Amino acid sequence: MDFKSIKRILAVLTVVFWAFAIGIYAIANEQFRFSPVQGEAPGMEFAIGELIDGQTVEQKLVSPSDVLDGIEILAGDYGRVNNGILYVSLIDEAEMVLSNLTVDISAVKNGVYTAFEFEDRIDTTPGQELTLLLETEGCEPGNAITIYAGNRMQDGTYRFGEAEENGTLCVRLNGCNAINFYKTYWVLIVGAFAVLAAWCAWELHRAKKGKNNLLLMLFYVYDHYTFLLKQLVARDFKTKYKRSSLGMAWSFVNPLLTMSVQYVVFSTLFKTDIPNYPVYLLSGIVFFNFFNEAVTIGMTAITGNATLIKKVYMPKYIYPVSKVISSSVNFLCALAPLFLVMLITKTPFKVSIFLLVFDILCLLAFIIGLVLLLATAMTFFQDTQFLWGIACMMWQYMTPIFYPETIIPKALLPYYRLNPMYQFVSFARTCIIDGISPGPSAYFMCLVSAVVMLLLGVAVFRKQQNKFVLYL
Repeated sequence: MDFKSIKRILAVLTVVFWAFAIGIYAIANEQFRFSPVQGEAPGMEFAIGELIDGQTVEQKLVSPSDVLDGIEILAGDYGRVNNGILYVSLIDEAEMVLSNLTVDISAVKNGVYTAFEFEDRIDTTPGQELTLLLETEGCEPGNAITIYAGNRMQDGTYRFGEAEENGTLCVRLNGCNAINFYKTYWVLIVGAFAVLAAWCAWELHRAKKGKNNLLLMLFYVYDHYTFLLKQLVARDFKTKYKRSSLGMAWSFVNPLLTMSVQYVVFSTLFKTDIPNYPVYLLSGIVFFNFFNEAVTIGMTAITGNATLIKKVYMPKYIYPVSKVISSSVNFLCALAPLFLVMLITKTPFKVSIFLLVFDILCLLAFIIGLVLLLATAMTFFQDTQFLWGIACMMWQYMTPIFYPETIIPKALLPYYRLNPMYQFVSFARTCIIDGISPGPSAYFMCLVSAVVMLLLGVAVFRKQQNKFVLYL
């Protein structure tokens, strides 16, 4: 490959880099300016009674953030179809009404927190004391919601009508704190581009002097082995569905069948209350199945191609990388049933779905690094595949595929979130279900997980690859 071709490819990559950076900023602008904050609420211990016409509930609350944008209320309807209006008012210390929220009572879900957004964001300060006032209209006895409370034995009171009782209402304020990451973002992007551009310029300068370098090697591999890589991927893809009646259709059917079984078990028998559970479940299944399949078949790429490795010279990392790419084709096919379920459940397709490209690229880099690491271990220690089966099962249960994150004790959450697959799956769900961009920390965790694992896998593989032939 001549220098003109290399410069042409680098120019295209430059355009892609800036288009990608601008696209992420345009979609994630709001999340780069504000960090979501959720207030705390007590566990439900008792019901304070029906909220009928003429009855009011009053509680002192503390703002958890700089800005408030909604409230969640835990109430019960006891299986009745209740009608009427619920008025939710927030009043500050100067007795100024900050928000008047009108809620159709039929929208209040039984026994779970129901979220309602304020018409306009409310500017507050963290720790500011506010008064919550609840009252109804059109609600007679037997046709009214019941408000729940907790912390009966702790400090704190609420007023129900004229009576003052011990306890705390099961309500929580949601909001966000202002951050300035949108400024830091461009500093990071420009800095990263400057470093990459300087590195490419230096490598091209060395290449013109006839010195071997990493950049030249990458373009050499791309120029000479792309065709072979395509053939290996095509071979793996055809072999997987050889003699199968449904063939490639299994890429669509398998995640749907898995989701159907788990949906029946966890939504019916275990009564999960996760919103939009079919999409929540299937998104987790699709991403984790890709991870599991790619690593499982990729780790045997060296031992499974022992004959070729002994007879034909080519970069050895092409074998595990081809396995990952063939699994990626199955993964892209599996996204189709996910989008189908989104249509069936009327989940809106928002522009944030394009951020999945970032998530998938990071996941792909993470998988390649892990596959290179395990393929190396598998060459020297054949029991690696059995140990991986156990480790993968544990990894799956440590990732919120079919259960909500809320069941994890808060003290363990910081450690739980160190799980890279948790980050990749949560990133995807935020883009798909919430229809917004994840926060800056999600981008950071996905990128760091991908880069660290990729560098570790490449380093170990390169150091040990010359010994492979001795153990095949």
